[in-house]
Amino acid sequence: MCFFTQLAFGCLLATAGFPAAAQTFEDPASYNNAIVNEQTELLKKNLRYISKAAHSENDRKIESRRLEVVEQNKVAVAKIQRMPAYKGNADLRSSALTAFKTMLEVYSADYKQVNALAATRTQSFEAMERYFAAQEVAEQKLAVVNDSMNASQRRFARQFGMSIEPNRETTKLDEYTRQVTVVNKYQHQVFLPYFRVQKASAKLTDALNAQDAAAFDAARVTLAAEAEKSATELSAVPAFRGKDVAYRNAARDLANLYVVMCANQFVQVAELMKQKDRLTKVDAQTINGHIGTYNTQNQKFNEAYNRTSAAFMDTYVPVMND
Repeated sequence: MCFFTQLAFGCLLATAGFPAAAQTFEDPASYNNAIVNEQTELLKKNLRYISKAAHSENDRKIESRRLEVVEQNKVAVAKIQRMPAYKGNADLRSSALTAFKTMLEVYSADYKQVNALAATRTQSFEAMERYFAAQEVAEQKLAVVNDSMNASQRRFARQFGMSIEPNRETTKLDEYTRQVTVVNKYQHQVFLPYFRVQKASAKLTDALNAQDAAAFDAARVTLAAEAEKSATELSAVPAFRGKDVAYRNAARDLANLYVVMCANQFVQVAELMKQKDRLTKVDAQTINGHIGTYNTQNQKFNEAYNRTSAAFMDTYVPVMND
């Protein structure tokens, strides 16, 4: 969650001679920085949560990180509520309180829903869509309070003749958080088309294992349509940061494999399966050959996808160790 930078007070000290008493709020910088300190602690916990969610499949640990953010957020809200207005300026305190309360609401309710949806997200393409959509709604809610918070701080700085300078730690944490949001959105764009064809190909495999010719042909038609749709969607996804295409290409290559095989080898397999009671040795060899080719190519392209997916997340999402 991104809020604001720390206010500098070196110039103010030079002209007004205020003491650096951070807890008495006798100068505007110490008042602002008390709020920034709460923001920094929240950003740390927030980044630990989103890092764990990005790199781990352990739902229990992810939920534990969410609860850490909730507890830290409660502490921040309580501290800001106890702060008085500064020399008639209640705007900064009010904006900060709204921001922290919004974050508390998002982590108490929205991300709780996200974690709940995680348990069933692989059941269907629609379930995965709902899971990702819930993530993006939560991130958007956090982003909305950013502009009003920054505007409030700029007004505070102008009122008290102060300049705004970045706080190194907060800026770094904020950049990480922004980066994760961008990475997550891109990952969703690539993963959903990939997941669509995975669900469709699983039905094809089930029909093949059951030696059900009608079900196999129906699954082939469905997979062909889903793979074509996914390949088209993935071709429209730009390179990440204008240069990184490995992850997207791996998903697109897998979709194209399904497109090709559904239009060629699987058509022949479907026709031969309809004659399974009178297959010749050559027919059986043809089916087995096509299935062998599919298994080899499917494994190859899925391994490439898994490898590039892991590399993508490892490269662009910071890992916060336990």
